[in-house]
Amino acid sequence: MKLFKKLFTITVFALVAVALVGCKKDSGANKTLVVGTPGLSGDFVAGFGSSSYDVSIRDLVHGYGTLVETELGEFVWDTEAVLKAAPTTSVDADGNKTYKFEIQEDLKWNTGEAIKAVDFVLPVLLRSSKDWTSIATSANAGYYLVGFEDYRYGPFTMVEKEVEGELKEVKEYEADYTVLDVKFPGVRLTGEYKFEFTIAAENLPYFYETTMVSTAPMDLETYLPGFEVKDSADGAYITKATGTDASATIASTIALSVNNPAVGQRYKPTVTSGPYQFVNFIRDIATVELNPHFKTNYEGKKPSIGQIQVKKINQTTDVDQVIAGTVDIVAGVVEGAKIEAAKDAKSADVVSYARNGYGMIAFATDFGAIAEPKVRQAIGYLFDRNEFLTQILGGYGTLVNGPFGEAMWFYAESKAELEGVLENFVLNPTRANELLDESSYKFEANGTTPFDPSKVSSGGTYFRHNAAGEVLEYNHLGTTENEITVLIDTQLTANAWRAGVKASVTQSDFDTLLNHYYYGPTLADRKYHSFNLATGFYSDYDPFWSWHSSLVGTTNNPTQLADDELDGIMEAMQKLDPTQKEEFRVLFVDFAIRWNQLLPTLPIYSNEYFDVFNVRVQGLKTTPVWGWAKDICDLTIK
Repeated sequence: MKLFKKLFTITVFALVAVALVGCKKDSGANKTLVVGTPGLSGDFVAGFGSSSYDVSIRDLVHGYGTLVETELGEFVWDTEAVLKAAPTTSVDADGNKTYKFEIQEDLKWNTGEAIKAVDFVLPVLLRSSKDWTSIATSANAGYYLVGFEDYRYGPFTMVEKEVEGELKEVKEYEADYTVLDVKFPGVRLTGEYKFEFTIAAENLPYFYETTMVSTAPMDLETYLPGFEVKDSADGAYITKATGTDASATIASTIALSVNNPAVGQRYKPTVTSGPYQFVNFIRDIATVELNPHFKTNYEGKKPSIGQIQVKKINQTTDVDQVIAGTVDIVAGVVEGAKIEAAKDAKSADVVSYARNGYGMIAFATDFGAIAEPKVRQAIGYLFDRNEFLTQILGGYGTLVNGPFGEAMWFYAESKAELEGVLENFVLNPTRANELLDESSYKFEANGTTPFDPSKVSSGGTYFRHNAAGEVLEYNHLGTTENEITVLIDTQLTANAWRAGVKASVTQSDFDTLLNHYYYGPTLADRKYHSFNLATGFYSDYDPFWSWHSSLVGTTNNPTQLADDELDGIMEAMQKLDPTQKEEFRVLFVDFAIRWNQLLPTLPIYSNEYFDVFNVRVQGLKTTPVWGWAKDICDLTIK
């Protein structure tokens, strides 16, 4: 399902405490690997907007995905550890396509209990439900399967409502609807170790078809105690177990098992299937240890390092700590000075790869003046992005003008075509003023007199306003101990006033920034219009799941972007057959052009990433889609 592809990267590793395949007992079983990060939110279950640093823990403790993304970005079925064979397929008279799975019978949770087909079916039933979305902001499992909409939203009546000034007939769903005892036709539990998923004909073809039916296990007793999963000719369904309290609901049960701050799996994932098992998260340090019941990864390998700590460290001295030996790995280093220091040190080394993503200033497109595309574009012309390349990256980077990176084949093949077509944001206050004159913020404070750029002065109070007399205010939130935040502040201070923009930059910890970024529309004290962040892309590049208007209000689309033209392009990209690579590339060009006009984020750079490691760590080989946590099977500690 999309859930396991978009919300966390499926990681399937293996481990044992002794008799390690391909590893000697003294290569790390009694040692601890220390990985430094800017900080973790402590959120270790997908669906709640956790940071990429939390994902490393998720990659370590969650596993046995049916579909695996290899280090080269290819998708393969895990027939080594999880499946008995690749799933068989069939197409019915209506064009619906069924994938039939059979899992191996020796899979176990870290507790030693058996993993069965019901555990692979539960996450699709649960995460497709309205009950799940009552506690999680992101859930799209089962989206492409037969009967998804009826299962997710339930019964409805058609009512007339005013939509954009017009009376239209719209669906009105029952507010108290639950999926309890509701059949999901596209999901079948056909045996103790067998299950099926059926893709609806209207969702085919799809460029990344196998990802529609990928899944990974979720323990029924842990996430939904007191409930069972049963099957019928009309589909699998969740029902109450005999003796379960009549007042218990699916929503209230998962709110306790997942969302409760004291015992919830989000914060303390106690029953897991990955190569490592969770120990604790204390004082900004997440600790995991070998899971004695894990089998192997999709290559039949097992890790050997006994314990891993992922901890928050000072970002100014992160590489210095690797060189000194107090930290073993710092991933994703982009600053040129740090990279050179690591290369020069005898105690450290680096592995590099083209970034499959980009650094950005992410806008809240539904809030304040930034809701206008012209204003967002004008902000883009108030930055000298080349300074980020020289001052922060030390030349290890390139400029991009859209949500793509140097590692993407379709961007590489379209780069020349996009040259000169996309708006190239360079420092140009004159161009910023021209764009703002096309926005609603083209007046002085009285709301009628045209704004005059010749009247502006540094430190002055002459700012742009709209007809209602509202000032063009732009508040940015960045993280502390972050050179990029400092440079953003420096550049806005130097340039924003030239275009009549009243700008400010605030610094906070990363968790606070993520809270405002993901949940801004729900906050009573909302005040920030943008955030400096970075993002990585999956090999199955599908912009629908980041920018489609149907995802406004979820953590999939935190910028709250909504545009019908862009929606149409993204939907067309999805509907291509996997063989239609050129058609996909052409639509990508259309997408890049429209996205560049809307500018929901300002790309700052796409660069080469460097993972810096102490030389006592051996075997590290990372790629744009294969981070250190996925590579853990190949790591040893000297």
